[in-house]
Amino acid sequence: MTATLETSETPARESAEAFKPTVLMCRPEHFTVSYRINPWMHPEEPTDTSLALKQWTVLYDTYVELGFTVQLIDSLPGLPDMVYAANGGFVLDGIAYGARFHYPERQPEGPAYMDWFRSQGLDVREPQATNEGEGDFLLVGDTILAASGFRSDTSSHQEIADIYGREVVSLQLVNPSYYHLDTALAVIDADDHCLSAQCL
Repeated sequence: MTATLETSETPARESAEAFKPTVLMCRPEHFTVSYRINPWMHPEEPTDTSLALKQWTVLYDTYVELGFTVQLIDSLPGLPDMVYAANGGFVLDGIAYGARFHYPERQPEGPAYMDWFRSQGLDVREPQATNEGEGDFLLVGDTILAASGFRSDTSSHQEIADIYGREVVSLQLVNPSYYHLDTALAVIDADDHCLSAQCL
């Protein structure tokens, strides 16, 4: 639900004491499940937006208490999944590689996030290939893991490699329950060890 922001002034590897992480969040003011684009979404089951706001606030407060800098993007009516800020792009070295969403329901989120990145002074690169930001891209050390299979096109892997000049390792997602890389794999410590689900 959050995107990690890293600027050109932020070294890729600093101690936890020296580096104050920054995340981007979007309040779930318009959150609901009104369509189905993954196996976990059930529009026939009512959602509780007030509960989502309470849970979001606990997460926000936790980040702040842990010393994170939390930046906010305004949620837009009609874009209930905008709350998943990690999908809105990939930010590294002061460059924001924008998202180009697979499903029509989410496509307006891409320009909204790119506008926000521009407002923060980031160098925004508009995507040609379909990709869903940090949903399918993960920085591990100096390497970018890049997934395809359900949302992001394999062609986005070359695009992100060209933009950042880093090694990109392509991964194929095969289980529709794990439709984004960030639902299947995560960095769990400062030495970039990973935890993965059985889906790659």
